[in-house]
Amino acid sequence: MKGSEAEQFESLYRRIWGALNRPDAPDLSQHERQLLHHIPHTGAVSLTWLAQHLGLPKSTASTVVKALGQRGFVQRARDPDDERRLAIALTERGRARLGEDTVLEPRALKTALAKLAPGVRKALLDGLDQLASAAEAGRARATEHAPGRSAEATEEGP
Repeated sequence: MKGSEAEQFESLYRRIWGALNRPDAPDLSQHERQLLHHIPHTGAVSLTWLAQHLGLPKSTASTVVKALGQRGFVQRARDPDDERRLAIALTERGRARLGEDTVLEPRALKTALAKLAPGVRKALLDGLDQLASAAEAGRARATEHAPGRSAEATEEGP
């Protein structure tokens, strides 16, 4: 495999995703499911941030959020610090629905992991945990140092 470590990781990530991704649930469209997965378990994000993050027109994101709100998965409220901003948060029902949802097919993932030697499996999971922590720390530092960002904005998303 050629390329930088980042390119190698990207290639492997795509292969794993292709082999193990779980099809969309019948009760949620692709955009609904994707949007739910990008709202933090606690706190809120702005509609503008969700639209930009997911690469959706703001009108599409608004329509999806409204549909999810009508079904009780999210709560929409004006941000008390900025009345122009719509804050989107998960409801208890939304958190419960996400708890049932997985990005990867659980049985297929379990089978694939079981094919690895125990030491390799442990090293893989430890390495991915360290990578996730490094990525989260890097994102938090970048957000903290962004102009006009407060510590509260870090948790809520831009």
